[in-house]
Amino acid sequence: MQTTSFHRLSRVSGIIAAILLALLLFGTDTGRNALAWMYLQSTEAITNAAHIRSFPLDRFDPTCPQCM
Repeated sequence: MQTTSFHRLSRVSGIIAAILLALLLFGTDTGRNALAWMYLQSTEAITNAAHIRSFPLDRFDPTCPQCM
């Protein structure tokens, strides 16, 4: 009789769960709406992050006389 190790069993069950999740996300209207919402939220966050004032890196330049 062949035994299955815990590692192989957990790996196979993880692959099956990932496939089922992908089918649910792409196969249903609710899943597609959730993916669209996540995409819109991420693009809005990236757009807002571009307007954050960054720290000027020339302050670390030892040849910059204004930074002394």
